[in-house]
Amino acid sequence: MLEKKLWEDISFLLGSKLCRKILECLNSSDKPLAPLQISKLTNIARSNVSTKLGLLVKRNFVKCINPETRKWRFYEITSKGKEVLKKVKEFEK
Repeated sequence: MLEKKLWEDISFLLGSKLCRKILECLNSSDKPLAPLQISKLTNIARSNVSTKLGLLVKRNFVKCINPETRKWRFYEITSKGKEVLKKVKEFEK
């Protein structure tokens, strides 16, 4: 049985298609990406990407690797983000 927090994370990702699409984009990339790059790869407006990245950072699904920089911040998926994404895909089978 999965723990309650993991169920909450799965529920969050199932309920937000944009967050999931961004997380899948970062998961499939072999390098960290900036919001503009994610926007181009996912066809999601850059402002939406930035907003959703903030939510994903709060949940520890992604991390900013250069948070001190004001422009061109780069993000990568965390091990927790990979785990939750994997569980969501298993749940949908």
